[in-house]
Amino acid sequence: MAQTQSSLSPQLSIRANDVLRLLQGEPIETVVFDENFRNAVPPTRFRAIVQQVTEQHGQPLAISSIDARNANSAVLTVRYARSIGTVNIDLETGSPHRISGLQLTGFEAIGDNIDEVVAAIDALPGRQGLLVQALDEPGLPPVAALDPDGRYAIASAVKLYILAELDRAIQAGERQWSDVVELGPKSHPSGISQDWPNRSPVTLHTLATLMISISDNSATDTLIRIIGQDNLAGIVRAAGHHNPDELRPLLMTRQASALKMPVHTERREQYLSADPAGREKLLADFDSALTLDSLDFRILTHRPSFIDQLEWFATPADVVRLLDYMRHNASKESRTILAINPGIGHGAAGKWDYFGYKGGSEPGVLSFNFLLRSKAGKNYAVAVSWNNEEISLQESDLLALTTRLVNLLAEQ
Repeated sequence: MAQTQSSLSPQLSIRANDVLRLLQGEPIETVVFDENFRNAVPPTRFRAIVQQVTEQHGQPLAISSIDARNANSAVLTVRYARSIGTVNIDLETGSPHRISGLQLTGFEAIGDNIDEVVAAIDALPGRQGLLVQALDEPGLPPVAALDPDGRYAIASAVKLYILAELDRAIQAGERQWSDVVELGPKSHPSGISQDWPNRSPVTLHTLATLMISISDNSATDTLIRIIGQDNLAGIVRAAGHHNPDELRPLLMTRQASALKMPVHTERREQYLSADPAGREKLLADFDSALTLDSLDFRILTHRPSFIDQLEWFATPADVVRLLDYMRHNASKESRTILAINPGIGHGAAGKWDYFGYKGGSEPGVLSFNFLLRSKAGKNYAVAVSWNNEEISLQESDLLALTTRLVNLLAEQ
């Protein structure tokens, strides 16, 4: 077990062993957890969660390491049969130091090297694309690649283009982060601003932060309205997309979702058969009909829907070029926004000097993308996409593998 005895309190050593026993199914909750934790997570509920985790990751085998934050708080890594889990624990400050907080914060797949992890990603059902690229010297071969020039739906990862263009406009003096605009048009979740009053005054900085950190769709659609299609088309070209017309017009989230609805079948067919200029005109004509009231969330959430047609498309190589564009051109403020939510957990992010992330997901679509700088000063971009037009995806499968990939990359 990786931990120096001088920094590990006796109570953490004891309770770490108790955590393993709990995860292995021993019914010791009433002895190990304090009353507040038992009230919040009753033993029957806790055991159900443990069973679900075990079915997915295999039997927990050992505590691999304990990283003590203080005498009563630590981060544990737990070796499962198929994964490595990270667990945060907090103890009562007084004897008997029962567990007052326990949270499984993430998993990474087991793999001894990057090639093994890439092979495991390739084995997932559906289509997978991946590119891991060192950025410090032009022309370097990829660290890893899997169909890097394949066309994939990337869902909310497209919001990186919106941030890049907003940042460009601010640096050019066309806008300021403090500019106040009216919120709208509203979209569906994810996010929180859809619940705010209509036409709420918000700053561009707030909108960008919501869009990137929690993938807020109403903030995103507001920024698309403010920025405009011509400017968005310009940044898509400038950032090196292999086929910029695929993102023109850049659909609002509400518009993309509404066009998938059966009530809009005729509009959808017209839109898909048009060229970029025609699509832009049709979208303007259709917009007032593409309302939130026309959305059937069963269609949006239960299975893939038109992910090969009505989506935002890019190759892993496109996304890597976009991330590298932002490394060279984005302001410190935008890079800070990009680092708010690490996506795969703060444990993985802590292994890097800089950890920027934006993901995307919907049924049949997953996209994990990272702009990274190692503690040794090496810069990388990572783009991972998984599409399946037939079935919804198990996000935890790709999340565990991507976490392992990023952690192995940090060791290079």
